[in-house]
Amino acid sequence: MKRIRMAVLMLAVIMLAFSGCGINENKAAKTKDKEILAQLNTMKEQNSRPKEMFDYLNQNITQLNKTSATEAVGLLVSTLEDYEAIYNEELFTSNYPDLMFQYFEFEFNYGKIDGIKEPELKTLLYDITLGGFMIANTEGTFTVVVDYEALKTFSEYIDEELKSYIDIMALRFNDPVAVDASIMVSPEELEKRILQMEEYIKGYGNEQREEVIMSMYQGYMMVYMSGTDNSAVFDYDTGALNPDMFKVFENAAAKYKDTVFGRIMNKYVALLKQEGFMNTEKVQDFILQIDVLAGEELAKAQ
Repeated sequence: MKRIRMAVLMLAVIMLAFSGCGINENKAAKTKDKEILAQLNTMKEQNSRPKEMFDYLNQNITQLNKTSATEAVGLLVSTLEDYEAIYNEELFTSNYPDLMFQYFEFEFNYGKIDGIKEPELKTLLYDITLGGFMIANTEGTFTVVVDYEALKTFSEYIDEELKSYIDIMALRFNDPVAVDASIMVSPEELEKRILQMEEYIKGYGNEQREEVIMSMYQGYMMVYMSGTDNSAVFDYDTGALNPDMFKVFENAAAKYKDTVFGRIMNKYVALLKQEGFMNTEKVQDFILQIDVLAGEELAKAQ
């Protein structure tokens, strides 16, 4: 009997010891999370270069739990988006535009940075390209844009909301809907992207990122319904609707009738019929007011 009591006592002591270790480890992990997040916030407040934050997060992401990792990557994303305009301004100072053309002509090549003789420009380009950005040639001009594809390296550590946001933004830049006023994707692909953004808006509640996606959603809807200068839906001379595009609109209205996109397309199809398939003032007003209509419909759906 004594042996049994002794065994029970020893087991209890062992369990208590392990329980204590677990508590201590949990406290240590929470402390580390706070330290890393505090350091990132300090770097942002002190206007550290995004490269410093990107490198720091790369080194420490595995030490964070999913909630903290999501907060940390979200902080990095917002910093990169804020810095996009700053880097574009810096790249257009002094004689940098001429030097960029001299070294790269019409296509940016990361491998050529090391051959740049001007140290300040070389440092700037390394800060940009190693700090979560890429440099693209947009209509003959070198432009700094956030490299959302690079941010996918953090996907396994973050929640679905932020992962979805990064995926949508990466697709926007990797495979743009329109280039030089020409639509580059099929109507079916454009529908897919509109619905992907709609699901994000309805499914998550991050106000700052939702505002970005909402703006894209409305823009894609306008492109889908009215086309672009070089990919027109309506004939420029007569104002008549392309019959093939009307079939696309009808199919989308029927196929996606249970979505906000489908409900808007149903209204658009009805209006086009009412206006004799012409680009009338009422049709133009409908397209221009898509931000209001989409906002109202999405509010009902949430």
